[in-house]
Amino acid sequence: MKILVAVICEHSWVEDGCLSVCRAFDTLSAVSFPYSVPRLSVALRVLLRRTETGDHRINVSLSDADGKKLMNTDLSVTMQLAAGAVPESSFSFALNGQNVVFSSPGDYVVDVVIDGKVEASIPLYVKEKQPPAA
Repeated sequence: MKILVAVICEHSWVEDGCLSVCRAFDTLSAVSFPYSVPRLSVALRVLLRRTETGDHRINVSLSDADGKKLMNTDLSVTMQLAAGAVPESSFSFALNGQNVVFSSPGDYVVDVVIDGKVEASIPLYVKEKQPPAA
């Protein structure tokens, strides 16, 4: 299995097997904390080989530097190849969170774990923005 796309964004969705991503980012800036993000999404596209079809466990979590989880999703999915005689195929996921609260600035990470193995780690930096000068 190979991760083709792993991105944090404002919103993502899968329609007819196609992954759509809106406003990808790796840094958030806030004037004050706690800071609430109305929508936060993790978009994934995984390349699946013929030998990897079947049931898999997928865990996606957003954690702070101390390991505290702000978002955590544990899924059991059955992955199949696309119709036709293809040697490999991609499988897309869109995991959407609402009102994710960051209590302080710092370094955060989204970990993508498939069948107990970390397949991707996506950094997210939350910065304190200085208010505009009067």
